[in-house]
Amino acid sequence: MIVILLSWCYIFFISITFGVTFLKFIRLEAHNTAITSISGLFCVTVLASFWALFAPISLNFQITLLLTSILLLLKSKGDFLSVLYSIKYTFKAFPFGLKVLFFVSSLLILVQSATLPFIIDNETYYIQTIKWLNEYGFVPGLANLHLFFGQTSGWHITQSVFSFSFLFDSLNDLNGFCLLLGNFWAFSKLRSYFSTKNQLDLVFGLLPITYIFLFQFVNSPSPDLPVYLFGLILFSLYLDEDNFILITVFALFLVYIKITALIFLLFPGIILLKNYRILKNKLTIAVSLSIVVFTVFIIKNSILTGYPLFPMTFISLPNVNFIVPKDVVDFFFSQSMMHSFYMPFGSFENSSLSDFAKHYFLLNGLDSFIAISTLLLLLFSPIVISKYFSKTSIWGIYFAFILLLALLILSSPQYRFYVYFTLFFGLLWFSLVVKSENMVLVSFSFNFILIAILVFVPLSLNSITNNKSLAHNSTFHFNNILIPEPNTKSNQKYQLLKKQNLEYYSPIQYNFFWITGNGKLPCANQEQIHYFETNFQIIPQLRGKNLEDGFYAKKVNTNE
Repeated sequence: MIVILLSWCYIFFISITFGVTFLKFIRLEAHNTAITSISGLFCVTVLASFWALFAPISLNFQITLLLTSILLLLKSKGDFLSVLYSIKYTFKAFPFGLKVLFFVSSLLILVQSATLPFIIDNETYYIQTIKWLNEYGFVPGLANLHLFFGQTSGWHITQSVFSFSFLFDSLNDLNGFCLLLGNFWAFSKLRSYFSTKNQLDLVFGLLPITYIFLFQFVNSPSPDLPVYLFGLILFSLYLDEDNFILITVFALFLVYIKITALIFLLFPGIILLKNYRILKNKLTIAVSLSIVVFTVFIIKNSILTGYPLFPMTFISLPNVNFIVPKDVVDFFFSQSMMHSFYMPFGSFENSSLSDFAKHYFLLNGLDSFIAISTLLLLLFSPIVISKYFSKTSIWGIYFAFILLLALLILSSPQYRFYVYFTLFFGLLWFSLVVKSENMVLVSFSFNFILIAILVFVPLSLNSITNNKSLAHNSTFHFNNILIPEPNTKSNQKYQLLKKQNLEYYSPIQYNFFWITGNGKLPCANQEQIHYFETNFQIIPQLRGKNLEDGFYAKKVNTNE
């Protein structure tokens, strides 16, 4: 826990120095702490992405980053100190009850960050994706080894910067820092509401009510958490009709973190259309930033998979041998596969609309609860907006919500891809009930007690999930006060196997097809390799003598 806290102090220093400089570069004043720090993380992520084209994101990058930050600090010392002073003055302005709850919630975030990761995707590809970035950077055809490695998120690039793999192998705690930023931002909004009675400040200030849900994402580098938090901050900026360029930065960062967040690009577009005459002189900055982000996005995908817009395959690199076979991508990103998280695999084509509704809303555990809640919010939010909120821009968020759901129904309606809208409209409703300072304090206190139970008391979660890997919560132990738990919950043992010219590490015991855990590179599941060989007649092979040369899919006979 102490080690994590020290790493957060370092991340804060780097993100603020880069954030202040970056905001100056795009002709903006340094905003509040959370926005400045997130802007800095965006800048660091883009820089690391370009670095990963040529070298691993490891010690050399860290030295370069630190020296650059020191130079930036010397150049903008006054701005850096003003951010620190703003933290001090904002915290001092909190009422006593808020100060106590802010301290408790921040401590719980730190404690949760020191526990074992909870998200199953951490075991399938998060850890391995970050390890490849730390040891080799972007590797040609890496998705041929494990298809999910082709999904390398911008957030995993950010995490690779701050995993300090040359010192430790258990510091994948950027999400905790991210939630800590969101926590301070939310409490600041709440303090503002107590002073001004601005209803929208209360909406965003009630964010800690959602921690009972968000805490599952804290102890692993899941891209979902920053999408939820940064998305809510973007909504706040949009509703305040704040800076167009800043909203563009947030939207670009969100898309680079997760391509399913593409809907956020609507919001700078709406502002531009409404205020074109005023904003047309800022288009150069917005377009330049967009070109930079989408260029590195396309290059990243092209190197890892051979498809610039992966997982879409209608554009591919010509004459490269490391491209992932099209039939593999089309199969694993088909409608049947993308809906199989709630439908029995293979039943999609023969199911009726009532079958879809039955499985999605009634037979899907926690997903069903979120789906039903989302449907109710979608149906009744127009009444709440019309009656209690005068901001017409809220309707822009509502219609974006409808558009996203329509697109997801046609592709993959996983709650992870839309739940930030559910959270926003849920907080909108909740703000009509919890208005007084006492009610807020009581609600927060009750919520934090529940979270403390989840963090410290082992519980069975079989009633809300069918996934055995998620059947038990991760809890804090006394020895975690100094050193956090490992970055994997699977205590896997590995065997070194060989498939023609490829030597790879495979988990000996596994309960899921894609599991890789924290195995040495290159790591893949023997069962996965066998499946691809049997069903697609391909096996991953090295393109050269070294791992940095990448992988290609070799066509083989099933009897070979």
